[in-house]
Amino acid sequence: MAIRNVVLAGISGNLGPAILNAVSSSGLFNVTVFTRSGSTTTFPSNIKSIEVNYDSISDLTTKLSGQDAVVSTISHTAGAAQTNLIRAAAAAGVSRFLPSEFGSDLDNPINRPAPSYAPKIAAQELLKSLAEEGKISYTFVYNGAFLDWGLKVGFPISPARKTAALHDGGERRYSTTTLPVVGQAVVGVFKNPEETKNRVVRVSEASTTLKDLLALAQEVVGSDGWDISTPSVDEQVAQGGELLKQGVHSREAIMPFIFRAIWGEGAGGFFEKDDNELLGIKTLDKEGLKKVIQEVVEN
Repeated sequence: MAIRNVVLAGISGNLGPAILNAVSSSGLFNVTVFTRSGSTTTFPSNIKSIEVNYDSISDLTTKLSGQDAVVSTISHTAGAAQTNLIRAAAAAGVSRFLPSEFGSDLDNPINRPAPSYAPKIAAQELLKSLAEEGKISYTFVYNGAFLDWGLKVGFPISPARKTAALHDGGERRYSTTTLPVVGQAVVGVFKNPEETKNRVVRVSEASTTLKDLLALAQEVVGSDGWDISTPSVDEQVAQGGELLKQGVHSREAIMPFIFRAIWGEGAGGFFEKDDNELLGIKTLDKEGLKKVIQEVVEN
């Protein structure tokens, strides 16, 4: 199964542009971007963009004709759009679908029932069902926490603002990957279609602890003036669960389950086995991590 024609959907977020850049700059694929009506996003001349109606499976099916693969970075808040896209891809004869996973290990039994991940699990189950019927194949990409994006926005360490939340003390090792390398992993999936068919691939550009990452950040920006907290993951999850019981679906209600998936005990935030070699991913040592921190601070 050769993959040549690739559709990218939902690329206006944080990760989408990095995947677009990796797939298009590889020179291996014909890239088409799906956009919503009224979108003002512009693309390089070598990128074809098509306006689609995510509410219409028929429209999506027509516009997926002749495509080999779809990569979705559609937001979890637009789960119906991704579901329609999956059904349309199967109807159009698309060979491979990469849903909007790109995060924590959802095969872990602690994470799988968490409300934060319900739309992702629904997409997974739909793809598995369609794959069993021979209508499509899938790859789920787990890449841990976003390293560069997290440092920019303070998730949970901000070198610029000198703030850090060391969840459960910050001593658990976890896997983390920069956005551009997630894009490289997608290219790696398409270069190895049979080896990545109907399974999870795990990408870990670096493994570290929050304490170690904080120490490196302090080497870059200095150790004075930091606001450091040590929140309990279990307490955060309990508080989030109470809010959800009250019908409150705020950031405070949802994010604790994401914290747990990355830094909680037994939640698989550290990938003991990964697919870096298969996907052509190089790992970062402490100096590499420090370089990422420096680049975030400088930019």
